[in-house]
Amino acid sequence: MEVFDTGRYLAGLLFTLGLIFGLWYLVRRYAPGMVRSAPVGDDKTLYVRESLQLDPRRRVVVVNSGKREHIVLLGMTGDLLIESRDAVPVKESPPS
Repeated sequence: MEVFDTGRYLAGLLFTLGLIFGLWYLVRRYAPGMVRSAPVGDDKTLYVRESLQLDPRRRVVVVNSGKREHIVLLGMTGDLLIESRDAVPVKESPPS
């Protein structure tokens, strides 16, 4: 009897996983706006340059968007733009 119960549990698990992945496929196929994906390629213009956790509820983030840099305070109640300035070029250190 235990073998049949274990088989039934595994079949139920596989059926549930199949439903989840089937729904995921349908959403990606027929409603691509609902699922965001990261931009492809090296020509990304918006990225997080630095992030600093102030406390469990607040974080300061430096966002680079092309030639501009924005310092944003993110919190539970809202977001606040602290400063917007020209981006400082980043000097890449040679790999060691």
